[in-house]
Amino acid sequence: MSYQALARKYRPQSFRDIIGQETAVRTLQNAIEQDRIHHAFLFSGVRGVGKTTSARIVAKALNCIKGPTTEPCNVCTMCTEITEGIDMDVREIDAATYTGVDNIRELREATQFQPARDRYRIFIIDEAHMLSTGAWNALLKILEEPPPHVVFMFATTEVQKVPSTILSRVQKFALRKITLDELIGQLEKIAKSEGITADRAALEIIARRGEGSVRDALSLLDQIIAFGGRKIGAIEVSTVLGLSDTTFFARVIGLMADGDHAGILQAVEEAAETGRDFKMLYRDLLNFVRNLLLLAGGANEAALAVTPEDLATIRSVSGRFTYTELLRIANLLLRDDETVNRAEHQRLAVEIALLKATTFPRLRDVEQLLAGSPTASATSPAPRPAAPKQSAAGGGGATQKREAPITQRSSAPPSTLDSRPSTPEVPPTLDPRPSTLDIQDFVDRLQKTRPLLAGYLSGAKSIRKDGSRVVLLFDDEHFAQPLIDAKQTLQEIAADVYGAPSQIIIETAGQKPQGSRRADEKQSTLLDDPVVKAFAKHLGGEVVEPRKR
Repeated sequence: MSYQALARKYRPQSFRDIIGQETAVRTLQNAIEQDRIHHAFLFSGVRGVGKTTSARIVAKALNCIKGPTTEPCNVCTMCTEITEGIDMDVREIDAATYTGVDNIRELREATQFQPARDRYRIFIIDEAHMLSTGAWNALLKILEEPPPHVVFMFATTEVQKVPSTILSRVQKFALRKITLDELIGQLEKIAKSEGITADRAALEIIARRGEGSVRDALSLLDQIIAFGGRKIGAIEVSTVLGLSDTTFFARVIGLMADGDHAGILQAVEEAAETGRDFKMLYRDLLNFVRNLLLLAGGANEAALAVTPEDLATIRSVSGRFTYTELLRIANLLLRDDETVNRAEHQRLAVEIALLKATTFPRLRDVEQLLAGSPTASATSPAPRPAAPKQSAAGGGGATQKREAPITQRSSAPPSTLDSRPSTPEVPPTLDPRPSTLDIQDFVDRLQKTRPLLAGYLSGAKSIRKDGSRVVLLFDDEHFAQPLIDAKQTLQEIAADVYGAPSQIIIETAGQKPQGSRRADEKQSTLLDDPVVKAFAKHLGGEVVEPRKR
């Protein structure tokens, strides 16, 4: 006899053999025992969880010589023929090829005849979501009022594609994914029956790759047994499946944190040289990022289901990101998962996804940056306040030269450009630090947390700290406008740096006080144009000479 695959050899033949579907099994057994047998059932769920298997077992339980019974005997003629798929009263139909209206009409005609031998005439329609709309409509009447000897059973992986008019006429059983522990236990049982010595770590890897599908896991086990023989371990599994270890993923995530694009490409190159399957590599990376999210979110570490060595590695990497950044990376990688799966050039798809994820955490929302919202910097952990610099006599000349232009005082009057309600000035006595504290601390913090605002600040003619006030002097109003809009954010950063509430004062050289402009010095209509204002505000544009068209 030819070899039979493990997925077929160990296919459940009775209700007690089904794992992970206790609710559905109990409901079906109670319905049979109480003689409350429905005329139509629909089994839904992901691949390999037992949809078609459950339908066959129900068919055997209904037609068994001892039945209807809660457990088929699997020895009578009806049970054995249903198992082999040759019972004339139990028809298993593939909806992918049996999808037309004419096919359904033939099926309806067949329902009018009594069973040739069995108790019920049963129709098992697999992949039911493949039926056409016309075929479903042709089934409506027969599903609502079928002959008493007919039972319909549908199996589908995409229940959302089944019309609601059909769903209202059937009993629905949503079969769940098999849990990791249940799948490992089943693999251990089958390996023992086959005389295979398998490490639990190896079986755990297989179960994880099975993703809740018994059939997928058994197919992988079959392949690994063929490679490793009667003894299999984690090394054999990694070799056959082309797995990447936790250290590799920790390195990739670390490169993302550093923004090292060249390092990311080098890591992908190394994976390609070892013959890794990029689809599986990407899936494993997603699982690693999920573990980072669970750990950063404060979940129970047992939910990660990793070894203590891997857990230590995950901890070391998770501290390099804020929780918000991890969410952004996970969301971005997840959106590219389907692209990687369907791409003809999977390596290129993986490289693009990783490079985007490397850039994305450092990006900020444009709206928040332009509006100067304080929440824009919430995604990055605020650095600790810098300690005051000790200025000794005869200090370095480079430091003196750097501080000179930004600490010079200006005789220009304060600007009244900001029409928004300003924060009340805090008395200098509330500032516990010396008023001569280096203004460079504020500039450095701004460069780290809000680099775009720091770019605007570089256009200031001078920057000085006067007690609890930070005074910024600009030559032109347009250069100061982005900082005026972000004034609240600047004050929060200054308060964090200096340890006390601070006020940001933005001045413009030569600005006349409000009310001093004569009536004939009205602004040009062009300067009031909202488009021109937007260019001036966001792009630093300046109207040199207004002209009329």
